Amino acid sequence: MAHYENEGSRPLSQTSATGKVKWFNATKGYGFITLNDGGDAFCHASALQAVGHSEVPQGATIVCDLADSQRGLQVVSVHSVDLSTAEASSPRGPRRDFGGDRFGGGDRFGGGDRFGGGDRFGGGDRFGGRSHGGYRDNNGPTGPMVEGKIKFFNDQKGFGFVMPDSGSGDIYLHASALRRSGVQAVEPDQRIRYSTRQGNKGVEVDRVEII
Repeated sequence: MAHYENEGSRPLSQTSATGKVKWFNATKGYGFITLNDGGDAFCHASALQAVGHSEVPQGATIVCDLADSQRGLQVVSVHSVDLSTAEASSPRGPRRDFGGDRFGGGDRFGGGDRFGGGDRFGGGDRFGGRSHGGYRDNNGPTGPMVEGKIKFFNDQKGFGFVMPDSGSGDIYLHASALRRSGVQAVEPDQRIRYSTRQGNKGVEVDRVEII
């Protein structure tokens, strides 16, 4: 279970709350969860990091504990992340509407503070340099082949995730990687050998071989 590093301990307002990712920007290091009761909660990258996720796709289901802050509800610990409910990549460009809101520039979640640009979760760090627009099959060089298995793959949505044998976080798998590799279909828990590259949504599978 991951614990959010907030300023001092706060009493929990909700425990084991369930919601779905509204949006998450790995470059900025935060996003929002839409709770099942209809409210939104701020989610910082550090709350996901300890459970093996540097980012989460829109629509993924999160079970978490929440606490009240001066800026509203925020995720303080994460119990589980279910990627099977994630939505396919949107063709739209990155969000531009979170500057100037209650988590925007000038407040403690905005630019210039510990969660803004230039800090450990801002541009230029290991969460930085990622675009969150629609899927584009024209990204960087491929890495070495490693082994893992399919966590799930949704044929209708055209994407899924791979679980590396190394135990690191799940890796995004787009249908174009299967087509590029001449693989017709994959099944959950199927063993594969694959390479990765830096895509427009972060690290993703480039080539796939069935073991």
